[in-house]
Amino acid sequence: MHRIGLTLMLVLLPLLAQAQMYKWLDENGHAQFSDRPPPPGVKAEIVGKGGRTQTPAPAPAPATPAAAGAPPANSTAARELEFRKRQLSAEEKQKDEEKKQKDAQIKQENCDIAQSRLKTLEDGGRILKPNASGEREYMGSDEIEAEKIPARKRVEEACK
Repeated sequence: MHRIGLTLMLVLLPLLAQAQMYKWLDENGHAQFSDRPPPPGVKAEIVGKGGRTQTPAPAPAPATPAAAGAPPANSTAARELEFRKRQLSAEEKQKDEEKKQKDAQIKQENCDIAQSRLKTLEDGGRILKPNASGEREYMGSDEIEAEKIPARKRVEEACK
């Protein structure tokens, strides 16, 4: 008994699921069929059961040409679009802030290194440097004085 009822429901189910169909001609003159309404401004016919057709009321034209492609201002799609724009804008601002902070940190580190090098040169102690063969040797006082000039320039540039 249950099999007969189930079989009957399966046979009748496609009749219940029949959707409203639209028929229109595209720009190339080909007939188009769809369960969704055609683009605005296109004359379409609603194809019903048994091949009957009826002409639907024309869709209202958008108020302005600029708004033709945009969803209505109060629709869910418009709110979602605005939300995503705000989200992207916030992400860009956050990335810019992180980049500025990182650049400031690098600049401060470079300034600290330049000041440390100049302080070492000005303290007047003995300074070791590698020679051409890789061995360490002490810098002479004339080498130290010559090295102070570019060190001061590096401090000025790094610590602006």
